[in-house]
Amino acid sequence: MRPADLPSPNFPYVRLFLICFCVLPAILLGQTTLHLPATHLGIDTLRKFALAQLSELPAGDEIDSLSGAVADFAFIGGAVTPAYDTLYTLRSERGDTFTLAFTPLPLIQIRASGPLNPDTKVPAGLTYAYGERTLTSPIGIEYRGAFSLQYPKKNLDLEFRDPADPDESADATFLGMREDDDWILDALYNEPGRYNSYVAHKVWLDLHTLPHAEQEPEAKAGADVAFVEVFQDGEYYGVYTLGEQVDRKQLKLKDVKDGVIRGELYKSEQYSNATRFVGVPGDAPVDDDWAGWEMKHPDVEEGDWDRLRDLIRFVAESSDETFARDAAAKFDLGNTIDFLLFINGLLLIDNVSKNLYLGRYTQDDPYFFVPWDLDAGLGNSYDGSRNPHSSGWMSNPLFQRLRDRLPDAFAAALCDRYGELSKGILHPDSLIARVSETHTLLHESGAYGREADRWPGSVDSTAEQLSFTTRIIRERLNYLDQVACDLPSNTSEAGAVRQSLEVYPVPARQTLYWKTPGNELSVAYRLFDLSGRLVRQGTAGGPIAELSLAGLRPGVYHLRSGARSARVVVVR
Repeated sequence: MRPADLPSPNFPYVRLFLICFCVLPAILLGQTTLHLPATHLGIDTLRKFALAQLSELPAGDEIDSLSGAVADFAFIGGAVTPAYDTLYTLRSERGDTFTLAFTPLPLIQIRASGPLNPDTKVPAGLTYAYGERTLTSPIGIEYRGAFSLQYPKKNLDLEFRDPADPDESADATFLGMREDDDWILDALYNEPGRYNSYVAHKVWLDLHTLPHAEQEPEAKAGADVAFVEVFQDGEYYGVYTLGEQVDRKQLKLKDVKDGVIRGELYKSEQYSNATRFVGVPGDAPVDDDWAGWEMKHPDVEEGDWDRLRDLIRFVAESSDETFARDAAAKFDLGNTIDFLLFINGLLLIDNVSKNLYLGRYTQDDPYFFVPWDLDAGLGNSYDGSRNPHSSGWMSNPLFQRLRDRLPDAFAAALCDRYGELSKGILHPDSLIARVSETHTLLHESGAYGREADRWPGSVDSTAEQLSFTTRIIRERLNYLDQVACDLPSNTSEAGAVRQSLEVYPVPARQTLYWKTPGNELSVAYRLFDLSGRLVRQGTAGGPIAELSLAGLRPGVYHLRSGARSARVVVVR
C-alpha cells in the first residue's frame, strides 16, 4: 500500500537514463531475490545499515535475498515479506551482518568531492530514486542556515548542474514541485516531532493565493516540501524535507525591463528597526544586505534600497491621515491579513518581523508577505524546546498601525477572514488532522525509528509529543476565537480584552445599549459571533445606541463600531 500523502511515482517526465530493474511487484512474482539498482539502495558500511527504496510493497511475496549493484545479501533466518516499519538482518557476500529497512519515501544519495562548508558550494554527485523515477546529476552543495549550523545534522543547499558542463546550472523537478536548479534539504534536527515546518508549509500553500495569481496562474504563495531520506558520503543521515526556494521564479515577479525595476523581493533575516518598520537606520548596505534585509530581486547590481527605505518611512513617519489614505496602495491588505492569521494561528513565534519575504509583482503594485523558515511553530521553539504558551497576539508596528488606522478595511476584514478560516483550514480539527497524518506517515514508513537510531535524543515520536502539539493547537485557536475580532490597541496589551465601547447591561438579554463616541447621532455597527461570523449590522441612533438581541443564541459576541469594540455576553 502507498501512504496517502505520497504522490504516485508515475510522473510524466523524460527519464534521464534507464534503470536496469524497476521495483515492481511483477518482478518479484515467483522469485526469491529482490533486485535493486544502486539508485534504490543506500548502504552505510560504518553502521552496517542498508535502506531500500520501495515506493510500493510487493503484496504477498517473500524474498530471501537482495541483489544490489554494490553487493549481494541474504536474509538471515529465511524468507521475509517486506514491510516499512520492520528491520531485517542480512549477511553480505563477505560475511558482514547488516540491518536492512525498506522506505516508501524518496531516497537521495550524495557524494561530495570534499568537506562541506556554509560559504561555498562543493562539487558533488547526487542520485534520486522514487519508484520508477530516477535522477543522477552533478550538483554544488553547501551548508545552509545560521543558528542551525551548531547541530550535527545540518541543512543543505543544492544547486543542480548540467552533466555536460558542470559549471552551468540545470533544472530538476521532484514530486510535482517546480522545475529549478536550486533546492533545499532541511534537516529538521530542531523539531523533535519532525512535522512542524512540513505542516506549516502545506497550510500556507492551501490558505493563501498570491494577489497577482490571476495574471500569473503558476505563481505559488511559498515553498512546497516533501519528505525524503538521505545518505551523505556513504553514511545514512536520516529524514529531511526536500523543498523549493522562495524567489522571483517561484512568485512569478516581473523582471527588470529596459533598466526599470518592476518586481521586487527582500528577505528579512534579523530583527531590527527596519524589519519591524519602526524607522530607517543610516546603516550603509554591505553587498546585498542592509539593516536586517537581504535584496533577493533584482540583483544588487541592478537594484537599490530606495524603494524599501521609502516604504519603511511611510509606515514609521507618515501622519495618521496619510497612512489611512495610502496604506492599501502600499500593502496588499488581503495578503497581510492572511499572513497575520497564519503566523498567529500556527503560533509561528519567529516569523513576525523576521523569517519573511516582502515582495511585489511589478512597479506600483502593493507589497505582499511570504513566510519562510517555519520550524518555530505549533508549540516548537527555534531551539527544539517546547513553547507551552498559547496566548498572546503576535504583531509588529506595521500590522498594529493597519489595525488601528484602517478599522473597516483591515480590522473588520481580518475578523471576517478569521471567521472563514476558522471553519476550515484554521479549525482545530483540520490542523490536528494534518499533524496526526504526518505523524502516522513517519511512523508507518519506519522513518521515526531510523531517525531516532541515527540522531538519538533529538527525536520525540511518542503519543505524548503528539498530544502536546494537539493541546497547543486547541488552546491557541480557542484563544484566537476570543481576540481575532477584538484585538488590543497595541501589541503590549496582547491577550487583554479592550472595552472601548461602554456597553450595558452586562450580561444582556433582549436589548444592548452603548454610548456612541463623541455623542454621534448615527453610528454604524457590526456584531460578530466567536467564529467571526457577522450576525448583525446596521446603523444606530445616538448618543445612546440601541441594538435588539432578539433571535441570538446565548453566548459571547464582539461588537465593533468604527475603531472601537466591546465584548458582549448574551443570556436568556
